[in-house]
Amino acid sequence: MGRILLCTGKYAKNPYYVESFCANVYCVEELCYLFMSNPFSIDRDIMDKKLAEWLDEECGLSELGHQLLKLFQRGSQPGIFVGMILDYVNYCTPEEKEKIEEVLQNNAGLTDYEKRKKQADFLLKNGRLKLAIEEYDSLIRQLPDTESALSPSLYHNMGTAYAGLFQFEMAAKYFKRAYERSGQSESGISFLMARRLYLSENQYISFIAEHGEYHGLSMEVEKLLERVRGTFETTRENRMLSALEIYKDEGNVASYYDEIDKIISEKKDEYRELVAR
Repeated sequence: MGRILLCTGKYAKNPYYVESFCANVYCVEELCYLFMSNPFSIDRDIMDKKLAEWLDEECGLSELGHQLLKLFQRGSQPGIFVGMILDYVNYCTPEEKEKIEEVLQNNAGLTDYEKRKKQADFLLKNGRLKLAIEEYDSLIRQLPDTESALSPSLYHNMGTAYAGLFQFEMAAKYFKRAYERSGQSESGISFLMARRLYLSENQYISFIAEHGEYHGLSMEVEKLLERVRGTFETTRENRMLSALEIYKDEGNVASYYDEIDKIISEKKDEYRELVAR
């Protein structure tokens, strides 16, 4: 069960437009949600007198607004400015706030493109795969030649996001682009693994036979699959499949199909939740 948040202040009649996030907010909790969801987009532009005034006049948070104005006058860093808002609302745990502060520290000195990549990586790490793909795709399309060193990692991570959605053919496409640009074995192995998952056994074997340059990497793929199979044997899913085998061997058809329907329904729900993020 999540934490219960008591609303602070009041709902504004006029929203505040947060330019860094391209979004309107109507209360301080919505503002905090933006900070928590997109920490890589926090920059000095967030330290605006108009924000402090909006919190005072529209949200009825005079004390917070005055404290923020004092920080603004002192020339404080964005992390302190944002931290004061989060603390006032008690929106997040100390651990969550520490993560945001770490992000802001690591952002220092990064180019806008590097910050955007960090944001996409953050989405990927937190399972927001569709949003991560959209951000990677947008960044790839806009990436100038001066930032070309980022492209192998962008393509690899985009492949990872597609693989997380079980779209292995698309994943293979981006892993291949990453491998062609970097020559990193991790991308090459990921490319072959994705192909192995969407091709039939005979199609995959034919592909490796026709592309000798991938032979060494294909051996690594097989070793990785063996390790994965060994790990799978201890999982709940494997125990469920073993139970199904028993039902089947005993001729208990009704129980066999009931359990299959339950497993399929559960996996469908998990996938719907995954792609909805």
